[in-house]
Amino acid sequence: MSEKSYEEMNEEERKQYRVSRYLELSSQKTALAELTAHIETAQQGYLNMWATGFQKLDEKLDGGFLGGNLIVLGAISSLGKTTFALQIADQIAAQGNDVLIFSLEMSKNELNAKSISRNGFKLTHLNMKKPKPYTIGQSDRDLFTMSDILRGRVGKLGEDKRKLFDEALAETAKLNDHLYIIRDNDVDLDKIAAIIQAHIDAGKMRPFVIIDYLQILKAREEARTSDKRLLTDDDVNRLKDLAVKTDVPILLISSFNRNSYLEPVSMGSFKESGTIEYSSDTLIALQYSGMQYQKHWYTNNNGSKKQVYESKIEHDTRVRQLAEKMDKDGAAGLFLPIDVVLLKNRGISKGKLLFEFCPKYNIFCEKKDQNDELYGWNHDADENPFEDDEAPAKKGSLGKV
Repeated sequence: MSEKSYEEMNEEERKQYRVSRYLELSSQKTALAELTAHIETAQQGYLNMWATGFQKLDEKLDGGFLGGNLIVLGAISSLGKTTFALQIADQIAAQGNDVLIFSLEMSKNELNAKSISRNGFKLTHLNMKKPKPYTIGQSDRDLFTMSDILRGRVGKLGEDKRKLFDEALAETAKLNDHLYIIRDNDVDLDKIAAIIQAHIDAGKMRPFVIIDYLQILKAREEARTSDKRLLTDDDVNRLKDLAVKTDVPILLISSFNRNSYLEPVSMGSFKESGTIEYSSDTLIALQYSGMQYQKHWYTNNNGSKKQVYESKIEHDTRVRQLAEKMDKDGAAGLFLPIDVVLLKNRGISKGKLLFEFCPKYNIFCEKKDQNDELYGWNHDADENPFEDDEAPAKKGSLGKV
């Protein structure tokens, strides 16, 4: 074909070009050859896959995220979306893989302080042959929060805490060669695409990409419209195209619409953009355990009993009380029971995983026991639903990090 642009071609040249492109794009022979090459690459161990570092989650994902995938992570405000994504980023980087984070909201100092706080907790409670059980109170004196770090209190709170901070800082610094953070609240998709390509062109490995978060991503000029939903749809579609073009997984953080705050997570939680449901390869939602509509026994007029779901009013009242309890427990440093729900997992199984989240020290742990009955919230007010049967009161059982 001529090197002319499509606009410069005459009608006959355009016709030949369209036919040539149609045959190329629709060729089943070409498609099967590409699939065969992909299978051979996978068999030789060269398939681009990024494991999250959470064992049970990786099992659900059949090993991890693949290049070209768009992963959308959503939750209500303050439920740990950024913390969860950042912990995955650190765990991927710890495996020797590059991670590129576009932070549109939080500063680099805030993100690094989260990681240092989490590493301080891990050094104290998890990275031991016999981990200390997490106990509210005395063990808290050895730890530090993100606020302790950012407000400079670490150096004023005793020699032991300062020593632990230095060790946690060293653990965080080990990821320097693989973790890259771009802080820019004026970034658009063109800039994101250019930076990803620059990272690859610099001879570095293809990165796992995190964008935090969708609702404050700057729209491109030509797509400017007063309809926020159309802008979001445009961003999601272009991000999926970018993931495929660069052969990298892109994890996009998204907030929920406020109408969904009291409801169990579902596709409708993302209804600010219908495109999320269709364009994403994996759709992950976080919620407090106990958000599902629960059954209770109902006795009718003839004395017979049956189980019925709670009403909408009963459910909303209970969830408000649950949220208040979680806010209080989280501020106290307790681990909160969290459902990590795979609403969509293209070609693989969906389902729910049970996690624990300690917002005070910025850490998620997978529950060892994935028995959903532990989280029915049908317990006494003074009972801790997170503890093992044999554990003393006010202790949590830590799972895989």
